[in-house]
Amino acid sequence: MVVLNIYGKIKPICISKKLGLYISNLPKEKDNDWNHILYQEIILAKKRIDHDSKKYNLKKLFELEKFYLEICSSKQVENNSDSKMIQEIVDNMICIYLDYNYDDMPLGGWKTNCFDGRLCEDEYAEKIINFICNINEDGKVPYCIYSSNNDFHNPYRFLNYTSKIDQYINSLKLWGKTIDKFLVSKNDYLQLDYLINSFFKDNDYNEYHFLKLYSLCQLFLEKEKEYELDKKLIKFLDDKYSENLKEIIPKKLRKMRNKIAHGDFIEFEKLVEDFASEIMDGNFLFDYSEYSRKNWVILHICCELEEVVRKMVNMLLLDRDKLEKIKNNVS
Repeated sequence: MVVLNIYGKIKPICISKKLGLYISNLPKEKDNDWNHILYQEIILAKKRIDHDSKKYNLKKLFELEKFYLEICSSKQVENNSDSKMIQEIVDNMICIYLDYNYDDMPLGGWKTNCFDGRLCEDEYAEKIINFICNINEDGKVPYCIYSSNNDFHNPYRFLNYTSKIDQYINSLKLWGKTIDKFLVSKNDYLQLDYLINSFFKDNDYNEYHFLKLYSLCQLFLEKEKEYELDKKLIKFLDDKYSENLKEIIPKKLRKMRNKIAHGDFIEFEKLVEDFASEIMDGNFLFDYSEYSRKNWVILHICCELEEVVRKMVNMLLLDRDKLEKIKNNVS
């Protein structure tokens, strides 16, 4: 079960027909009572928040009455117990889940369908919402505050919500339609699965992250030879770079990638310093109490490539033909 940071009374809404992706209020059935499970979680969360407030001599962090009125604006606080208010909040919680027939997907059944939920795999609805959050550029999509596959041990997550429910649901539905338009063949489903997993749970800005991001650029742009990216990457780089630097950066990234891939870490160190002195010095504040010079460079490159990949994924989903033209231009 995956719960989003939006609250309200809704009927089940289809987000993506081809994925069988829906949102609704929490189920409250005999064999599927997530409503009661989340009720108990918030009871425990309130106790922990109250404990933390007293322990650290803080002001009360969880103003239940205020939270209740913001979530359930038509209600009154008077004569309502904590348990009653929390139950009403839970009744307004919204979850996202997958519900489809195997015949609706070209991926086979239980044995082979990669979108199924399994005990030792992450909840796929959580991975999808994480993917949409990562590629969305305006921030107007909900995110996960609770997943049954991940014990966050953080009661404050329940308080991180948005009241712009219609705006955020409409944004989700728009992304669902975009994904449905993209999913034409079996390969499209498998490629989407690959991309969703590529974005999930990877926040370490190190050499491996750099390699993964560069390989995604190759996936989108490389037709025959890796040096094609020397030119093709230019149009995806941020406009803060001069035209001269846009010509230089892709070549440096390719050389850095190759030195890592071939285990030549001495030359990789030299290329890192070369990148720092030519691209970053004078334009970037190095704080060596936070990171070493090398790690600042790798972090910076990863952040830049994440934005590049985000642009490519958006182009893939919104204008696949345009991305294919860029890829096929090998001159």
